[in-house]
Amino acid sequence: MRLRRLAKIAVALALLAVLALAGGAVAFWALILRDLPEIKSLRDYRPKLITRVLDVDGNEIASFATERRIIIPIEEVPKPVVDAFVAAEDGEFYVHQGLDYAGILRAAFTNIVQGRKAQGASTITQQVAKTFLLSSERSYTRKLKDMVLARRIEESLSKNDILYLYLNQIYFGAGAYGIEAAAQTYFGKSARDLQVHEAAVIAGLVPRPAEWNPHVDPEIARRKQLLVLSRMVEKEFLSQADADNWAAQPLVYMQATWQERESASAFFVEEVRRYLMAQFGGEEVLTGGLTVHTTLDIDDQVSAWQAVRRGLRAHDRRMGYRGPIRNVPKAETEAVLAELATTNGAVVPAEDPVLRGLVVAVDNEKQLVTLALGPEERTTLGIADLNWAGKPNTARDGIAPRVSRVGEALHAGDLVNLEEVSEPGAEQRRFALYQRPLAEAALVAVDLEKAQLRAVVGGYSFAQSEFNRALQSRRQPGSAFKPIVYAAAIARGYTPATIVQDTAIVYEDYSRGFAWKPENYSEDFLGPITLRTALAKSRNAATIRILSDIGIAPVRDMARALGIESKMEENLGLALGNSEVTLAELVRAYTPFATGGRRIDPIFILEVRDRSGRVIAKDVPLLASLEAAPETPQVGQGAEESAPPANGDELEQIMDKLRREAEAKQGDGLPADYMLDPVDAYLMTDMLRAVVTEGTGGRANDLGRPVAGKTGTTNDLRDAWFIGYTPEIAAGVWVGFDNARNLGANETGGRASAPIFVDYLKQALRDRPKQDFPVPEGVVFARIDRATGLLAAPSSENALFLPFREGTAPLEVSPAADSPGGVLRPLRVD
Repeated sequence: MRLRRLAKIAVALALLAVLALAGGAVAFWALILRDLPEIKSLRDYRPKLITRVLDVDGNEIASFATERRIIIPIEEVPKPVVDAFVAAEDGEFYVHQGLDYAGILRAAFTNIVQGRKAQGASTITQQVAKTFLLSSERSYTRKLKDMVLARRIEESLSKNDILYLYLNQIYFGAGAYGIEAAAQTYFGKSARDLQVHEAAVIAGLVPRPAEWNPHVDPEIARRKQLLVLSRMVEKEFLSQADADNWAAQPLVYMQATWQERESASAFFVEEVRRYLMAQFGGEEVLTGGLTVHTTLDIDDQVSAWQAVRRGLRAHDRRMGYRGPIRNVPKAETEAVLAELATTNGAVVPAEDPVLRGLVVAVDNEKQLVTLALGPEERTTLGIADLNWAGKPNTARDGIAPRVSRVGEALHAGDLVNLEEVSEPGAEQRRFALYQRPLAEAALVAVDLEKAQLRAVVGGYSFAQSEFNRALQSRRQPGSAFKPIVYAAAIARGYTPATIVQDTAIVYEDYSRGFAWKPENYSEDFLGPITLRTALAKSRNAATIRILSDIGIAPVRDMARALGIESKMEENLGLALGNSEVTLAELVRAYTPFATGGRRIDPIFILEVRDRSGRVIAKDVPLLASLEAAPETPQVGQGAEESAPPANGDELEQIMDKLRREAEAKQGDGLPADYMLDPVDAYLMTDMLRAVVTEGTGGRANDLGRPVAGKTGTTNDLRDAWFIGYTPEIAAGVWVGFDNARNLGANETGGRASAPIFVDYLKQALRDRPKQDFPVPEGVVFARIDRATGLLAAPSSENALFLPFREGTAPLEVSPAADSPGGVLRPLRVD
């Protein structure tokens, strides 16, 4: 009886054991195995990659990403670098099959003894499973899942495959994902070039990269480096002697500081980003690993950026000094000097490397101001450094000195901003009084030979204002628009010697009781003058008479054909540039003058490739996204009621019209991208050269080579322009305030903008030989009397040679001449 009872109990226990095992298996399947992801997803590794922006030479200038990651093949990672990670994270990696059982037991025992999770035992394979296939949840269920997955991964992938996934995926702090990004972030080099002592630092970051990275805590990064080196010795990857040698090597970290090239190229890079976002979407741009090859020449871009900043600082000084930060009472002097010693000593490279100085003495006899940069350091400023620093007054011409004694500018106790102006390597530091310019400026430059964007600067500082005044701001161009009026006149039979009237004129609108009496900037009139002189001297009255003669519609059509897409006013004020345009489209409108008639829509992106290397965009024009603005003729203000508004749909018709007119003149059609007949383009270039040699653009003569261009200044001196070109480069500069106010007495395009143009072009062309503008077929030259526009006698001292379309040179001799001057054809060498 007793045996039977024991037998039943035994059977029952056996059944319970079976049920328990079955239940455990079911539970294990339900909790662990049922929802495990497929390992095959690891074979199609598509991590989030950065989009890299390259300059014209293929150097990276910027990147866009949610995770800064650059993939590197495992075969290109040096073995000592791999060894450092294996030693630090999984010493038995090459031995185990995904799980380190001894390590698991060791970690479990330690954690039980200490009553907390003091030690982990995850292998590199388990970390791959967790990172790619699971979440970062801290639970025993997740741990069991990554153990199962680790075994499966080891069965499916090689050790090198696992290391490839691991090293390219994990986070290393400071925004760096993957070993390549980490190497560049911390040491400024590729992972291919890492030395053992550097690899040990990066390998030591893995457990807590946000806290242990050398940008945050270099001391703990050093301790972790030594720990990794000792583990490399323990695992026989290094000898003790080698480890000691590597531990003694200095660590030279890449400092996260301001870089001039990044600031200089910021506006260019932002236009690249805007295009990519619009074309491909944020997800692809930030994670898709695009490679964008641009036209940016970084040295040229830096030259443009520096020219804009120098020009704005010069303008700001002409406006006067806005005063010190504050005046420090004597009782606070000691505390302020102590503070200066700290703040000035901590100055790091920046867009504006500004220090602060305290005026401690003013000597009007010696014309010297002494300033303290701290308790011990002193510097001085003389009258030559301060003669500009009088009170601001827009009615006073800033060219003349504003103060005659240093005490009129600075006073004892003044706390001021200073910038260092010492030459590199100078024994003694020199400083200048500094104030940040209030005005803004923009520059656009186009390579005429390559039809590419060379440089774009949208303001004084992208960091302080991302608004791109070169592409996004529309302002009245003033007289910089006049060449378009003159081009329309040339296309309709005017010649450079055509006489136009620069005399007073009044236009009345009786229905509105309005009278308009345009005046010249010089407030005088020259009477009958040649077309060339009218443009060179920028005569308003003469230009309005030309527009009145040829009509608004031809000028509007010419503007559209040359590349002006902004809305245009339909009245005689169009002659004086009353229609707002962007700097970029105005520069584009000048390119046909410079190229013999060909309009250039500058390319700024050469190509875009996806992560597989496939080209997905090519030769992207900078202004392709501009849309033609709708226009409404203003009847009663000089508009022609019968002329329909020009828009984007009409542009091809306008081009065809101009080409037909040119064909009628020369018998040959123009290529599709030619907006002007080459002869007309050359005549315009010659007249625009006169603007520089004889007229309002004289500052551009400082370039010292053939240059053509036009100044522009709007009412109340609110906008200053200079648009010009050489045979190689076309560039435009705008200077003004964002809130459109007076720039100061005589701050015209010739004074405020042309010097920036010259400053930039001198650098851009410094290594290029001088070129002259080529003379096209169909041009002849005649010796013309400047006053009458007729042929001049050989004895005339008031004559010059002017170009004409063959058959249009004057035949009549000036009344003051005793014999004809004759017509010459240009010398041609085949």
